[in-house]
Amino acid sequence: MDFLDALAPIIDAGAPFIILIGAVFTRVSAVIFLTPGIGEQAIPLRARLAAAIAVAIVLTPMVLSPDMKPPATTAGVVSLFAAEFMCGVLVGFALRLMVFILQIAGAIIAQSSSLSQLFGPTVGFDSESPFAALLVMAGVAMAAAAGLHIHLVGAMADVYQLLPFGTFPGAQETGEWSSTRVGAALFKSLALASPFVILGFLYSLALAAASRAMPQLMAAFVGAPAVTLAALFLFAAAAPIILFDWLASFQRVLFDLFSAPL
Repeated sequence: MDFLDALAPIIDAGAPFIILIGAVFTRVSAVIFLTPGIGEQAIPLRARLAAAIAVAIVLTPMVLSPDMKPPATTAGVVSLFAAEFMCGVLVGFALRLMVFILQIAGAIIAQSSSLSQLFGPTVGFDSESPFAALLVMAGVAMAAAAGLHIHLVGAMADVYQLLPFGTFPGAQETGEWSSTRVGAALFKSLALASPFVILGFLYSLALAAASRAMPQLMAAFVGAPAVTLAALFLFAAAAPIILFDWLASFQRVLFDLFSAPL
């Protein structure tokens, strides 16, 4: 009991900071569970939790100061945690949207080359096309090799200048940014897959011309293997260009989460 009584002043002095540290962890965990690579469903939950704790330990001295005080009421504590969670989700969505770009581009490529359902579940637990699976795996690997885990901490520290600790993001600004960024992501996906869209259009045009010239010929049985083979060769040539272009966009977003162009 004497030992516990001796620790009582230390516990009383540090108790207010537990709430503030928990709020920092709330934002960090929301970001980590949405970050490409670390936040994938194939990563064990304990590994993601350990990564969130490690990042929170690094960020806490940068965010909190000795003169900061936690809210005095339960409603204030709930509001603090809700604000930090919303900020974390917004940051994580900005990063996860880059993975959606590769998934949408892979789906467009697969539809243009008649290979949309070649395989079943791949990287995650959702059914993806083989091109989307390859692009996502390669993109996440390139991002990790480029130092994603290091730059992520710096990016999250910089975000506190735009989204201060304990402050809800503005609804109007968030809505405008989300709609603009989603539209830019869809345009980026279509731009990355544009060679395959052109290939699919030329295939449909040639198929229509062949069917018109020779109605008795089963042109689809002849053209489908040809367009698939052409798409595979085109993917082998275009995949490095797509991935390096995506990596440049991802790095721009990582260094400027909310205003960098895609």
